[in-house]
Amino acid sequence: MRIGLISDVHSNLIALEKVLEKLNSCDRIYCAGDVIGYYPYPKETIEKFIEEGIESVLGNHDDAILRSDFSGMNPYAVKALIYTKERIDERSFEWLASLLVSIETEYFRIYHGMPAENESALTTYLFPYDPLIDSFVEKYGNLVVGHTHIQFKKNFEKGFFLNPGSVGQPRDGDSRAAYAIFDSDSLKIKLERVGYNIDEVYEAVLRAGLPEFLGKRLYDGR
Repeated sequence: MRIGLISDVHSNLIALEKVLEKLNSCDRIYCAGDVIGYYPYPKETIEKFIEEGIESVLGNHDDAILRSDFSGMNPYAVKALIYTKERIDERSFEWLASLLVSIETEYFRIYHGMPAENESALTTYLFPYDPLIDSFVEKYGNLVVGHTHIQFKKNFEKGFFLNPGSVGQPRDGDSRAAYAIFDSDSLKIKLERVGYNIDEVYEAVLRAGLPEFLGKRLYDGR
């Protein structure tokens, strides 16, 4: 079985569609949260998730929309969340409300930020050299998270720790949309990237009246 792994789409439908073209041979696709936020296609992105049967955990931006609580978010995120709140419909809201903090499969567990069953699961950043990663894999086995927008994989005696990177807003210096593919037969993971039309997203950001910075940062992958 081939399993596609994505995260942090952040309403960037253009990037998502390009990634899904690359994942069309996968039997299943999971997302490590933050389906919405930042970019101007929230309703269309959720519809694509529903259409494709993509399962996702709850991300901190998804949760902020559900609770209408944008405290702790930077000003760019707040403006985008207000934009999102005004544009998603009841079907989209109900889908977001159905998301859980974690997903457990026979191969790995998925969280947005870190393994937990409280708010820490949504808000904690685990960067590649965080010493907690080893202990989490020791306790939980194979783990998939998102949140940092940084693509990386680490192998340990008790399993692997994977961040597939961000589809919608990479922050690791590579502007291409990030994703990963897990092969359940070989137990191997491939970290992948694909380019997409950033100009189209940038122009949509401007038309939507969202902060220009959100469009500009896509070119640098920062």
